[in-house]
Amino acid sequence: MNKLFIAFFLFLLISHSAFSQSQIITGGWVFDTESKSFKKNQGIYMINGLFGTGNENITNWQVRNLKDDDYILPGFIDLHAHYRISHEGKAFDDTVAMPKIFLANGITSTFPAGEIEPDKMWALQEAIDRGQRPGPRILHSGPYFGTAAPDWDQEITEDQIRQRVDEWAKRGAYGFKAKGITADQLRVLIDQAHKHDLTVTGHLNSGYRNSVNPQEAIEMGIDRVEHFLGGRLLADSIDAYQSLKQLDPADPRLDEIIQLYIDHGVYFDATLATYGAIGGVDSPVFFDFAFEELYYTPLADRVIKANEPSAFNELCAQIYPVKQKVLKRYYDAGGLITVGTDRPFLLDNYLGAGIGGFFIHRELAAMVEIGIPAADVLYFVTQQNAEALGIADKAGSISPGKWADFLVIKGNPLEDITRTRSVHTVVRGGIIYDSQSLKNAAKGKLGPVE
Repeated sequence: MNKLFIAFFLFLLISHSAFSQSQIITGGWVFDTESKSFKKNQGIYMINGLFGTGNENITNWQVRNLKDDDYILPGFIDLHAHYRISHEGKAFDDTVAMPKIFLANGITSTFPAGEIEPDKMWALQEAIDRGQRPGPRILHSGPYFGTAAPDWDQEITEDQIRQRVDEWAKRGAYGFKAKGITADQLRVLIDQAHKHDLTVTGHLNSGYRNSVNPQEAIEMGIDRVEHFLGGRLLADSIDAYQSLKQLDPADPRLDEIIQLYIDHGVYFDATLATYGAIGGVDSPVFFDFAFEELYYTPLADRVIKANEPSAFNELCAQIYPVKQKVLKRYYDAGGLITVGTDRPFLLDNYLGAGIGGFFIHRELAAMVEIGIPAADVLYFVTQQNAEALGIADKAGSISPGKWADFLVIKGNPLEDITRTRSVHTVVRGGIIYDSQSLKNAAKGKLGPVE
C-alpha cells in the first residue's frame, strides 16, 4: 500500500507540478518572435491555459518570479516527432517514456509525422489533455499514407484514400504524412487534405522505382518536404540516399529546385542532425549531454551495445556534409525551413545515439554550426513551425490568446545555442513542470522489456 501511495504522489507531483487558473511570470528575458531577440520580461499572463493580456478583471493572480539569467522561449514544436520503437521486426508507439522526454526538453507540441498505432496515440493525447499523464500536445498525423503504414493496401483506390483522409480529419488530425506512396496516390491525398484545410508532408524519393520526386510533389501542391530537396539533381535511376551522396552542393542546377520551393511557399524539413548521428559524425553537436543510456530499458541497452556499424551508417556519414552545404545554400536563397528531430528508436536498424526529445537541441545546434544565425533557428522551431502546420493562431509565440506553452533555460541562447539544453522549467497549457522530475520519471523506461 505504501508503494502505491508513493507512486500516486509522484504522479501528481509530475503531472501537476504547479497549476493555477491565473498566473503571472515575472523576471528574466523573453524571446520576441517578431524581432527575433530577447526582451526584458514585463510579465507573462496565463489564464485557463492561454496567454492573457494582463487587463483581465482578475484580482487573485499567482505570481512566480524568475532570475535575471532565465531566458524564456515559446514552446518548441517538433514537426517530425517519432514515438516509434521497433525490435525484432515489431514496431509500436511508445506512450511511457517518449512523452516525458519530449516535454522535459521544452517540446510542448509534437507532430508525429505518421503514427504506427494511431488509436493508441489518440488515447495518449486524451490522457495528457485530462491531466492523467505528462506530455506534449500531440498534433496528430494519423496513420501513414503509403507503404510505411502497416495496413496500407498498394491497390488502394482513390475513393478509399479520400475516405481515409475524411475519417482522420473528422477525428481531429492536424495534417498527414506520405511515405512509400505513388504519384497518383499522393495527388489524391493532397487534394483531399486541402479540402479540410490540412497540410501534407512527405518523405519522398528520387523518382526511382515508381517513387515520387519532391519536385513532382511540389507541382501537385504538397505543403512540406522532408529530407531531400529533390529536383533534377536526384537521379531517378537510383535511390535518393545514393543519389544524394553523389550530389555536388555547388551545382548551379540546385537553384532550380530551391526556387521552386520558394515560388510555391513549400517548407523543407531537412532533419539535418539525424544524418550526422546515424553516420557517427565527430562534432560537438552530437555530444551526449544527457547521458541518454540512463533512459534505456535493460533490454534496449544490451541490444544497442551489441550493435555493429552498418552500411547505412557509413552512407549517412557521406551524406551529412552534402546535406549541410545544401541546407545552407537553401537558407541563403530564402527558402522556408522547419525543424524536426526524426528519431524513431529502431533497435533493429540502429540510427546512432540520440533520443527524440533531447535531439531537438542537436538539430538546432547543427543548423547554427553551418552558419544559420541562432535567432533564425529559434524562430524556425517556434513561430515558423507553427505557420507551417497551420496553427500560428494557437502556438509559436508568447501572445495573448495562444496556448500558454513555453520553456525556461539558463543563459542567452543567441550567444550559445547549446544553452537550450539547460531547460529547467516547461509550461504547457499553463501547467508548470519541473524538467528534471520529468526526466527522472522516464529513466530506465525507453525501449522493449524482457
